[in-house]
Order: sequence, then structure tokens, then C-alpha cells
Amino acid sequence: METLRNKILRAAALSAAAVIASASLAGCGKKIDPEPEVTTPPVTKVTEATTVPTTVTEVTTTEPPPVEPDPLEKYLEYYEENNDFVGWIRIDGITHSNGDPWIDYPVVQGDDNSYYIDHSFENKKSSSGAIYADYKIPITGLDMADNVTLYGHSMKNGTFFRHLLDYETTSTKTVNKAYIINFDTRWEEAQYVIVSCFQIGIYDWQDDLPLFEYFKCRNFDTEDDYNYFYENIMLRSFFTSGVECEFGDQFLTLSTCEYNIGDDSRFVVVARKVREGEDPSVYAGTYEFNEHRHRPSHYYSNK
Repeated sequence: METLRNKILRAAALSAAAVIASASLAGCGKKIDPEPEVTTPPVTKVTEATTVPTTVTEVTTTEPPPVEPDPLEKYLEYYEENNDFVGWIRIDGITHSNGDPWIDYPVVQGDDNSYYIDHSFENKKSSSGAIYADYKIPITGLDMADNVTLYGHSMKNGTFFRHLLDYETTSTKTVNKAYIINFDTRWEEAQYVIVSCFQIGIYDWQDDLPLFEYFKCRNFDTEDDYNYFYENIMLRSFFTSGVECEFGDQFLTLSTCEYNIGDDSRFVVVARKVREGEDPSVYAGTYEFNEHRHRPSHYYSNK
């Protein structure tokens, strides 16, 4: 008969074997514990989304804003005298008997196109006025109009823009000698080559063509804007030349009074800014009289 001691020893051995077997199954990872009984719904904590959508941040490099260049030292005294001073115009090819240019003046730009009609550069009342730039688009060291218009009186004593009328001729002598216009701003020295000289009325009744308001052609936002301007100035031009122009060029327009087509008519000279690296001397002698130019119809009624 099995003794009590032996029974206890056998029971202990069986229990130890069971523990070893259980530990062996748990260690291999194949044991799946049964799901606990659920008597109440589990409480889920509401939190913000744990996954953040991936966003691609575009890396942009911003260029620093352009810095206005320093004004030219040679013009500082003129600006100090009159803060409306924006530049200087000179035409070397049209001169006094002593060789000095007739057109050699400071240029101002006011708050309107009226003040400098009868005020001098010194801000004094004067029938001669001053040479002034169209006020609509300010001239700065960083920007100005694609086509800057300068106005000046045609004084009988030959001053201001009177000698622009020297271009109003069938002879090409003057234009082939004085085809370069120097127009400096306070910040830059520049040259322009003449592309057109023409007479025009400022009222509809002075011509049988639609009125061409050259003084409103300031910026050429589109190529059509530029083509309208260029085709109209060349249609009327006294001369043709070898000077080529294209969309993107900058222009200078000089305007003064003349009286061949009535009291309110103008003589206009248009020049293109010399491009970087361009030699303007190649245009000397290329100007020819344009026999087919359009003249305002009122010109003939005055003859």
C-alpha cells in the first residue's frame, strides 16, 4: 500500500510537471489568453488626432528689395535748390555761335502739369516757365515711365525748346548732326537717339485721322500698347533712320508749341534710350527725309 509520504511526493511531482509545461507554452508566444468578459462598454478617451497630415512646406527664397542708387553728386546743388529737380536735358548738336548748346536745362517734375508752365526752376513767376516732366509717373532712382514726356515753351528769343523746331525741315542736316539727346536723371547719365520728329494737333478737328494723344503714352503694358505708339510716331515722322526700336525699349518725348496747323499744335521729338553696349554713333548719317509722312489735314487749310 502506498504510504501517505509517497502520495504527497507523487502529487508534488505531477504539479511541478504541469507548471513546467505551462511555462514552456507561454515562452514560445503561441499561447493566446481568452478575451475577458465585457460587462460594460469600454471607456474611450477622446483625444486630438494622433496622426498629423504630412504637409510639404515649399522653401522660398525672397530677394531683398532693390536699393535706390545714390544721387549723382554733380546734381546735388540743383536738388537742394528745388526738390522738384529730377534731371537734366542737353542737345549738343544745336548750338549758339559760341558753340554752347541752346537746349541745356534742369528738368523738374511737379504735382501737376500746370505749375511750371509759368514758374521758373527757381519757383518764380515767369512766362518762360521751366522744362518739366509729365507728373503722372514719378521719376525715381529705381523707376520711371517707359516713355517720359518733357514739356517746354518755344520762346521767341530761342530759349527753352524753341530750337526743337530746327528739326522741322525737309533738310536732314540738323537731325544728322544733332541726333543724340542727353537726358540724365538725378541718379543716372543716359543718352537717347532720335527716332521721330513730327507736328501734330491736339484737337480732333485738326486732322482727318483719329486723335493721337502721344502725351498719354506713358507705360507700354502690352506689345499692342507699344505698337500703337511706335506706328503713330513713325507715320508722322519727318525722317526715317537706321534706328531700330522694339517692345521693352525706353523712350523720351520732347514737346513744344508750333503754329503751322493752328494756335494749338505741337512739334514733338521722340528718342529711344541707348541700349547697354550700343554705340549710337552708327546712326550718324542714316536719317533721310520722309516724303510719305502724314501731315495733319489742318496744315493744308492754313496754306
